[in-house]
Amino acid sequence: MPRPAIGAALALLLATGVHARIWTDTQGRTLEADYVSATPAEVTLHRADGRTFSLQLALISPVDREFVARQLASAGPARPGHDFNELNTLLGLQLLADDTLWDDEPATVARRLNLPLEGKTDRFEGYRAYPRKPLVLLGADAHMVSLQAAEGRITTLTVQFANRGDYPAFQNRDSALPPSKAELKEFEQALKADFNALTTTVTAKLGEPKREVAVGGLDAGRHSLRWEWGPHALLASYDEEQMVSLKIIPAERAATTRLGDDQVRRLFKERIARRLGGDVILDQIPMVNQGPKGYCVPATFERYLRYAGIPADMYELAAAAGTDFGGGTSFLAMTRSLDRYVRRQGRRLEKAPLKFGVPGIAKYIDEGRPIIWGLYSTPEFNALADANTDARRQTADPAKWKPTLSPAELAAITPDPRTGHACLIIGYNRTTGEIAVSDSWGPRFQERWVPAATAQKITQDEYWVIAW
Repeated sequence: MPRPAIGAALALLLATGVHARIWTDTQGRTLEADYVSATPAEVTLHRADGRTFSLQLALISPVDREFVARQLASAGPARPGHDFNELNTLLGLQLLADDTLWDDEPATVARRLNLPLEGKTDRFEGYRAYPRKPLVLLGADAHMVSLQAAEGRITTLTVQFANRGDYPAFQNRDSALPPSKAELKEFEQALKADFNALTTTVTAKLGEPKREVAVGGLDAGRHSLRWEWGPHALLASYDEEQMVSLKIIPAERAATTRLGDDQVRRLFKERIARRLGGDVILDQIPMVNQGPKGYCVPATFERYLRYAGIPADMYELAAAAGTDFGGGTSFLAMTRSLDRYVRRQGRRLEKAPLKFGVPGIAKYIDEGRPIIWGLYSTPEFNALADANTDARRQTADPAKWKPTLSPAELAAITPDPRTGHACLIIGYNRTTGEIAVSDSWGPRFQERWVPAATAQKITQDEYWVIAW
């Protein structure tokens, strides 16, 4: 489905967050415009024709100056003496233990929020929950809550409200059966209701928001509403026909440095682990649990991009690629939607001309590059992957491990078009003829080993890598 129309998204933002009013200058002239933001010296306004501009407070009427003063007072950052529990009460979450979230230990915050571990490496750390019943937060149903950290520092808390993947009516849906008109109408109403409830609740406590437009990101032009509470920024986003979300990020984000090609090559190679027994593995890839929906392609691409130092979120990737209701994303749509974004980061996505087998896979793993792999993830294949992985873990001497596969077991592995899937190839072992795969299903699936001859039987011959 095409990317949401900016005009329609902006219209909803105007209808639910910031209201137009009549402004009067010191000469009695009037103007209808939306309040955007203000400083002690000027006010920024947005007119219906799309023009945004600033006026000196000295040039507007006393009544308007009083209005601006009220907005500054209500939307101002938290000051010493403000109780951090005010934000906890607003969110309905035990998020803060003091005035700032950003120096807290990620695992400690996750325990306060009852978020299970999603995955942890030396660099990345994530916690995520998909409540069986939606949580009512900020007056709307929350279907997913996640906490992400890098280098031991919390980077983002995300709350996902109505969205194509987690919305109950679309879960486990066959992508060949599109939603009915009634279901689509109900979903669109849920999006608008969630965004309206969310923005109304936050505005009542934190004051009028600022409008923020994404620049240079995956979805440049996306409109969000932004509030600030001390060192925390709250971003509410609405993607028409896709999702409603709230992100809490540092109010001041540190600038990121784009690495040169030689630096990336060196960094990738430093992440290669070589173990006893001949395993060559990339074990520093962040885990993303796609949950009970068919978001394997967006989740897998998020993991790869973050591994390469490129910010990504599976929900935003799904929206950009037009993922079907409940899941289902074509590799072509995903890579096309990502092309410009990845190139801005100094990298590119490349379809790998891979001849399946350990030698072909080793070429990329030896450069520290995982491989995004399209396969048919059948029950028989997964059962064999689990059994093989468990058996090799129980082997006392890794050097003596050798997988065994009977002709009957090999014959049972056949492709099934109904089980299309995406995962990462993250390692190999030349001696045993195995490859390591990583599925976006949580910590237990971070690393599984399968005989390459078995995996070859269910490949879609779809392979993607980061290039420079």
